[in-house]
Amino acid sequence: MMNCPEQLIPSTYAILPKPRSSRLPSSAYNPDTSEQDETSASEPALFLAWSSSHAAADRRVHCEPHGAEMRLATASPVRAWGGRRDRGLWLLHEAFIRHEGWSRLNTEPIDFPEPHQSSLHPSYAVVKRAADVAASLALLVLLLPVFALVAALVKLDSRGPAIFRQRRVGTNGKEFLLWKFRSMHVDAPKYAPSPTSDSDRRLTRIGRLIRRMSIDELPQLINVLKGEMSIVGPRPEMPFIVDRYTSLERERLAVKPGITGLWQVSPARARPIHENLRFDLHYIRHQNLVLDAAILLRTISAVIRGVGAV
Repeated sequence: MMNCPEQLIPSTYAILPKPRSSRLPSSAYNPDTSEQDETSASEPALFLAWSSSHAAADRRVHCEPHGAEMRLATASPVRAWGGRRDRGLWLLHEAFIRHEGWSRLNTEPIDFPEPHQSSLHPSYAVVKRAADVAASLALLVLLLPVFALVAALVKLDSRGPAIFRQRRVGTNGKEFLLWKFRSMHVDAPKYAPSPTSDSDRRLTRIGRLIRRMSIDELPQLINVLKGEMSIVGPRPEMPFIVDRYTSLERERLAVKPGITGLWQVSPARARPIHENLRFDLHYIRHQNLVLDAAILLRTISAVIRGVGAV
């Protein structure tokens, strides 16, 4: 039996014989092609199956002779979730199952080519937009008394307007004005890194409270109604951050930004959004209505428990 070069085999991989068949689909080992390979019983080949305590055989590597070199093919991120899109149901389970899900997400590659938005099932975009319009309209009407109360408290707590508007970068790099309840003093820099602690001196007393409960995000329902944002999606970043994006980071601009998303309900929510690219790329790869609903339910739970943004 022929061995793969040791430098290609991580310590967490187990070497297994490749299944023998007179005709095996290449796509079983290499997701980049759908062609069929002719495989004879005399061909030396190895099948490496990655496994760990949280995800057995999540990533498969096929190593075979290719002249004087060896070819290494890794499975796609979607294949890492059992060959299906992540429906996000693990987000609604007990803490242990959620921990397993986050561990699996943290091991998938982030530099895999992304599907374009148009490759999604067309009904998904239509249904999601209809849900965004219906939900934002209903919430704007139902929460009108809350809007009035929060606006009054912001005005009484510190000088300046109750509503804060800031340029953010949306779909395909198009800028728009994002609406928020003002949570910082009026003389704070308008475009600067966001506070990472509620002890940040830029925050007002009411600002600390409404940020902790994510109430400051409610005016973004107007952005959703206008079609600039969605209820669920990657968070929109400020232009000066996007200007420093790499080509991989710009892939998070392929979909509409959201009020909430996978990053907001993750254990990494205390760190800056742009340092947690894998959450947004995972969402873009797997987006579906069930995952959207699971993220929304986890967001509601986090807000009730008061573990929103600082």
